Amino acid sequence: MIKSERHERILSELAKRGSISVLQLTDLLESSEATIRRDLNELDEKSLVQRTHGGVTLRDTGDELSFSSKVTSNLAEKRRIGVMTASLIQDGQVIGCSGGSTVIQVMKALKNRPIRVVTNAVNVAMEFAHSPETEVLVTGGFFRGRTYEMVGRVAERTLSDVNLDIALLGIDGLTIEHGLTTYNQAEAYVIHELVERAKEIWAVADYSKLGVVKPAVMMPIEKLSRLITDQRASKDLILALKEKNVDIVLA
Repeated sequence: MIKSERHERILSELAKRGSISVLQLTDLLESSEATIRRDLNELDEKSLVQRTHGGVTLRDTGDELSFSSKVTSNLAEKRRIGVMTASLIQDGQVIGCSGGSTVIQVMKALKNRPIRVVTNAVNVAMEFAHSPETEVLVTGGFFRGRTYEMVGRVAERTLSDVNLDIALLGIDGLTIEHGLTTYNQAEAYVIHELVERAKEIWAVADYSKLGVVKPAVMMPIEKLSRLITDQRASKDLILALKEKNVDIVLA
């Protein structure tokens, strides 16, 4: 296993467990203790993890993770969700997209499709730089570097002038009681516009986002049309969502 693959697996395991020991990683990755320690030191230097005696934990300051950290967390699940979601989108549809590491995987699977994408996320738009079949509208606004999203009144006004078939949302948390949530209120306000302009509201999220509550409310669960998630999603939560008439797709 090459170094980048080990780093991806380490971050994915930390997202699931919260902490892990060097010995556990040597068994899991079938690598030497010296190699694992070098990997952990490199991740620590990038501020992606926190070294502990005999192991490592995710850095938890109460703040949102960097986009690069999100990308590597549960990447296999996000890729499956991306391919599944893309297969459900029809040619000719207008898709309004928030930012997010899972949304990016959907965009990768949609390249060269004859659709129209409306987004406030710069990195979402860049996925189609060499896809002439796809028409892309990007909002203006203030740039939020942690998520590559444009926020503020300019972004909101741009979205108020479009009609969408689907609002495709990346989320940081989802519960029955609190609905769909994220870290940043300014991003949530932009989501409100996407939701108001769309015929259907789809959320894409791996299992680790389900049952989690973050500070900013994007929308109540009653507005959600479809959730595309992975096979490890909580069965109890899936059942509760179905009772709320949310269509569930397991990738």
